[in-house]
Amino acid sequence: MRLHITLAICLLWASTALAHEPASKTPVSGAIGNIAFPNSGAAAAQPDFIRGVLLLHSFEYVQARAAFVAAQTHDPRFALAWWGEAMSYNHTIWGEQDITAARAALRRLAPTETARAALAPTPRERGYMAAVERLYGDGSKQQRDADYSAALAELATKYPEDLNARTFYALSLIGLTGTRRDEANYMRAAAEAEAVYEIDRRHPGALHYLIHAYDDPVHAPLGLRAARLYGEVAPAASHAQHMPSHIFFALGLWDDAIEANLASLATARAQGDGGYHSLVWLAYAYFQQNRPADALPLIESVAHDVATNSTKDNRLRLAFTRAMWLAETGGTAGADAMRPVDATGIPASGYFSIHDFMRGLVAARGGHHEEARAALDTLRRRAAALTVTGDPAAAWYENVTAGDIEQARLLAEALEATIRFEAGDRAGAIVALRAAITAADTLVFEYGPPWSVKPFDELLGEMLLADGQRDEAADAFRKTLTSYPKRRLALAGLAEATR
Repeated sequence: MRLHITLAICLLWASTALAHEPASKTPVSGAIGNIAFPNSGAAAAQPDFIRGVLLLHSFEYVQARAAFVAAQTHDPRFALAWWGEAMSYNHTIWGEQDITAARAALRRLAPTETARAALAPTPRERGYMAAVERLYGDGSKQQRDADYSAALAELATKYPEDLNARTFYALSLIGLTGTRRDEANYMRAAAEAEAVYEIDRRHPGALHYLIHAYDDPVHAPLGLRAARLYGEVAPAASHAQHMPSHIFFALGLWDDAIEANLASLATARAQGDGGYHSLVWLAYAYFQQNRPADALPLIESVAHDVATNSTKDNRLRLAFTRAMWLAETGGTAGADAMRPVDATGIPASGYFSIHDFMRGLVAARGGHHEEARAALDTLRRRAAALTVTGDPAAAWYENVTAGDIEQARLLAEALEATIRFEAGDRAGAIVALRAAITAADTLVFEYGPPWSVKPFDELLGEMLLADGQRDEAADAFRKTLTSYPKRRLALAGLAEATR
């Protein structure tokens, strides 16, 4: 049975627009794309099944799961409905996977892999089942991800007209190195998604995964076509509205980034989410246009949410946005930016470390050395308390990686260098900061707003400029701009260093 369904209900917009989002509290309602996915399920199950696949392509995982469960009620022997439910527990880009819940979903279909395969009546559908069995089979997550990708490669090769198999294969290539960007794998993913794009230029999976594949300043121009289309294709998915801004950030297209994140935030709020991920990116884009008055209400809205309904998620976002305010305004009064945020019960305290770093940096530059030292002590204690965890089923704010611990250590080193510089040890401070930069350059790079809110190279450029080393300062600002194109403060620093 071949089904070609367009889901297009009027999008619900919020009345106000203020690392990914928690689950929506209300159903995603509106246009999320248009795909063909031939299958042998009952006709009554098809709308929910197609909707589930579309939601998977836009990473609306909780809502996708609900759609697949609804399809199961219409056809309890529809194997692909259980395939889809299991798929909703694997969040490739974010490195999250609830293998226990996924295996339980598959067992509800049938107790063994053989029995489940027998319920898939066509070779192609059995190929999908075989792939998901590899994803949740035996072995380490890394091995299972590789086996899953290999199974999808076989499926996509055998059925090249199956654009969903090919796009899921592209996504699996991106996931082969977990959350670490591997250019070779990403370009292989791009090649597969590009092939789908040439057949169907409005396929939401192809558009979405092209953006992820090209999400860096070098490749971003190649992703601009997909970025211009994806939000238009799936306007009811908050993530689909946000994703184009990855390309816009990498190209310094701040007007476009603002428009994308305003739409994403409005959609998220209409669906009962905080929309904090889009809010952070929106605030950063406003700062790059030197519009702190537009960024301030966003930060204050997060503070209001913390005061009225505190969650781990919104407390982390408040710490990060306050740190961003300090970095972008130089400590200008507003947003209660120097006020610490309660970190109780949150293992992944990276955003709090960043806030410590910026509170100390602003204090040091303002001549408040005791306050700066106190912030450094807090940052060092926070870093020392971090312990690596590795539960892929846990929320993002529950897990701590070795990279998180190294970032906290390097923030402390950069802050200590700043304190030394402001205390008069300029040469020693510059040497110390260069060492921190060398170490930071080995970390996994995350595109978007700077992970430290104040790029270390930009901080070095400002130190060198203050020390009269104009040529070296210009080089530091240029390096900042290779990672963060059209960043306002780096552009200003470069102009000052070269005038």
